[in-house]
Amino acid sequence: MNLGIESETLEFKKTTGEIDKAMDNIASMLNKHGHGTLYFGVSPSGEVTGQQISASSLDDVAKKIKSAIKPMIYPEIKHEILDEKDVIRVDFSGKEKPYSSFGRYYKRVFDRTEEMTPDELKRMMAETDRESYWENNLTDSGLEDIDKDALLDFYKKAVACGRLDEMNPYDEEELLTGLGLYDRGKLTNAGYYLFSNKKPVVLKLAVYVTDERINFTDIGRVEDNIFNLIRKGYSYIKEHINWSVEPGEDTSRIEVPEIPVEALREIVVNSFAHADYRGISENEIDITPTRVEIYNPGEFPTGFSPEMFARQRIRSMPRNKVILSTLYKSKDVEVFGSGFRKVYAYCDKYGIKVESAFENDGFSFIFYRDTYSDNDTKNDTIKAFEQNSGTNNSIPTDARVYMLLKEDPTQTREALANKTGRTVRTIQRVLDKLTANGKIKRIGSKKTGYWEVF
Repeated sequence: MNLGIESETLEFKKTTGEIDKAMDNIASMLNKHGHGTLYFGVSPSGEVTGQQISASSLDDVAKKIKSAIKPMIYPEIKHEILDEKDVIRVDFSGKEKPYSSFGRYYKRVFDRTEEMTPDELKRMMAETDRESYWENNLTDSGLEDIDKDALLDFYKKAVACGRLDEMNPYDEEELLTGLGLYDRGKLTNAGYYLFSNKKPVVLKLAVYVTDERINFTDIGRVEDNIFNLIRKGYSYIKEHINWSVEPGEDTSRIEVPEIPVEALREIVVNSFAHADYRGISENEIDITPTRVEIYNPGEFPTGFSPEMFARQRIRSMPRNKVILSTLYKSKDVEVFGSGFRKVYAYCDKYGIKVESAFENDGFSFIFYRDTYSDNDTKNDTIKAFEQNSGTNNSIPTDARVYMLLKEDPTQTREALANKTGRTVRTIQRVLDKLTANGKIKRIGSKKTGYWEVF
């Protein structure tokens, strides 16, 4: 039996040994026509050759499609017998293009599959940006499933910043309908993930002892809606990074974070606004001694990077336009497409190193920490003070350095950095500050001198 020739919506594979390549073919057909059919057990010429099929064969194909194709699709996978030979037929469709295979985007050119160029992908995303199919689909949830406190908090923020008109009286249904989150008595997907009380989104949180991420000092898994998790994630980071105290005006003291909180918040919001909620999605925040890593389950556009969006002012490519628009109204998002520009501007200003990491099913943004605590290097005086106070990292860095110099005024910057777990650069800033405040004074040369402590 011969099934004919391959086309823009039909692909043949001799065996499931070619399954990875088959994923590229599926993505290309979805991007060109939104549907297609693929056979395993048929040669490229259309001749039915057969395929050995075990009890798990169909399930293996389904799992591969689930892990490779993003956004997620729900294909029909069948075992068929053609000309007394076993074959696997896969019928698939989807409206939420662009689709990727293992993080790469493909187009269909008659019976061939070719990788898209960055410009082609950009044009496709711009064309399909006019309507978010997934976000506008209705759920089974109604007003009774709304997190009333979260929605009211959103409303107050949006009114206070002037991006939403005040309602008199306040009406949940009217508000959600006006935002495009509620229709015909049901929440849309966007409304459900933003404000549902059914806790549809997962955020994993952890503070690790080392960069290897084997042992941890804190770990958790929080389930909630997007609006609440943005605040919980941001607060978690602020609680677990280091803060120093610097003198302000007159006698006031200012707490200064090791990483600009404005930049951290932008990435936390970005991670929820652009995540892919069409499959199993779990956002994640990992804090190690040298970095803060924020992960979201949403592929970054192929051929682009956060730095390109920041430096080259490329047009925004929102995955969830309705969610992003709602967060804009509460000023969680300032201006569309400006997030990475702000992050890089803050980090450039304060000398914070950042980088990004791309995975098949997600994207991570990493801030490198300027300082970190290492309990093994703290001297006995500091350890005793912290044990008595009942908290870790309770003494500001300048106070630690001051105490260490009181004990031994001959200590070098490198020795102070080792004992406090701070960088040499940070120690130098502390020494400059203590000198300016009249707390210490350098006597002699850098190599043979010592510190006079007052």
